[in-house]
Amino acid sequence: MRRIDPLPGTRVRITLTDRPGDIAVVRVIAVPRRDMTRGGLLSVPLQPFDESILVDVSVGGTPLLPGAWVQQEVLERGTPLAPVPVSAADLRPPAVISGAAEHASLHWGETVWPLDLGGVVAIPAASRADPHPLSRLRRLTLVAAGRREEIGLTLWRDPAFEVPWQDVRLLPRAASWFELAQVPPGMRYADAEHAQGVGRARPRA
Repeated sequence: MRRIDPLPGTRVRITLTDRPGDIAVVRVIAVPRRDMTRGGLLSVPLQPFDESILVDVSVGGTPLLPGAWVQQEVLERGTPLAPVPVSAADLRPPAVISGAAEHASLHWGETVWPLDLGGVVAIPAASRADPHPLSRLRRLTLVAAGRREEIGLTLWRDPAFEVPWQDVRLLPRAASWFELAQVPPGMRYADAEHAQGVGRARPRA
């Protein structure tokens, strides 16, 4: 029997450590196969996440991960909370790297930039598209809270960027992938969508 996909705005509480009160709130932003298709199909950059859930994570009311791909178990093992509505501005898929070294690209939601690696640089397996289980999501949240040193979150150098944190892929300084892909400095997520005519900016069928 097919599981029932959670609605946007669904929230659960997860524990981060054994310390009393050390919790985070995970909110469902979208279920790709239901909420992010066009003509019944997911775009190529989103296809690896067909079975995953897009969430954001906050601690003490402060958003720490504006976008993370997670496995269903994150919701199943969390404690349910009252839902909170989701707006279009909340739809911020994190960045992942796709393809082999000579054909690699940086996927930031539906936007895609080639990575000119020349077949020489190996891409760590941890940087690839892979929805997080609960254990890894806990670690990512702790890193985002400044409680772990460099286990892979990308901290933007410019605090004015729209998306201050990207998905954790165990890369100490993952911002270098954006530089290598020649994503214009300071580009916000909405700007990237508009530049490539994808996501919220894509032409309507």
